[in-house]
Amino acid sequence: MKIIKHRLFHLFIRWGLAGHGFIHVIETGFNIYEGAWISAAISAFLGFLMIAGATIDLIHHVDDDESR
Repeated sequence: MKIIKHRLFHLFIRWGLAGHGFIHVIETGFNIYEGAWISAAISAFLGFLMIAGATIDLIHHVDDDESR
């Protein structure tokens, strides 16, 4: 599928992952405030995964741009 390889699609997914990750970070703060420690741990882990995925996608595309 051509759309999956399109630069703007990757940009949209990257920003979506990062935004979703930051929402989890905010959620982690609320969970800690409420004393919901298990939910806080899960939210923090998911936030880390989302932000790491966005960062890996960004680094992947920077490497592609340098090879051209």
